[in-house]
Amino acid sequence: MSRARAFALAAALCATGCMTIDTQYDAGYDGPAVYSGTRKDASIFSGALLDFSIPWIVISLVDFPFSAIADTVLLPVTIPRDKERSAKQVEENRVDAERASTIQPHPGEPPAGTAARLFTECAALLKQESPHFADCYSIDAKVEITGSDPLRGADYKPVLRQGLERWRSSGDTIEWRNPSYATDGDHVRISAQRAVSTSGTRLPVSLIVGPGPDGQWRILEEISPGVTNP
Repeated sequence: MSRARAFALAAALCATGCMTIDTQYDAGYDGPAVYSGTRKDASIFSGALLDFSIPWIVISLVDFPFSAIADTVLLPVTIPRDKERSAKQVEENRVDAERASTIQPHPGEPPAGTAARLFTECAALLKQESPHFADCYSIDAKVEITGSDPLRGADYKPVLRQGLERWRSSGDTIEWRNPSYATDGDHVRISAQRAVSTSGTRLPVSLIVGPGPDGQWRILEEISPGVTNP
């Protein structure tokens, strides 16, 4: 098939409002549902314009009115969906109450085993720069970052989420590595290292983890040097 015919076929397919279909049925799409196809066409158009990609410029322009029509027809479905999305985001960003821990303790599991699973899960969330990394911390955690006043977990979580967003935008990653565990009753002290992808320097991180009043394990204390934001 020639490039011209392939392009014509793509344009014809887009005449059904394919960006609306794509965003509404893509499980990985987490943006607003209202006028999602129109938003995606606009995003594609702006990127294609910067790259001077003529095929994508034309495809997004051809699809735009059809996606706008499809998006309008779907408003009775997408408006309630966006309300649910907003309520979920508010709940996930709460700092006045504990959110579910990233791991659950197993019956009879030694504290060091629970601590190891919590560290592994939280280290993975940190490397992904996921906002859910903040859920690793108790709202009553004591966080001491060198050069800053101590923070309660509830006050640290918004700061942490903002920092992760900046790092995610920069393309750098932060990792926790080489943990060791020392058990003290129900609590476990974890000594680890923090590494940044753009630097070979590894800095010490000290965590105390353990169960809260609800029995779920979280980070209860952190002592670590500050990280220079990008």
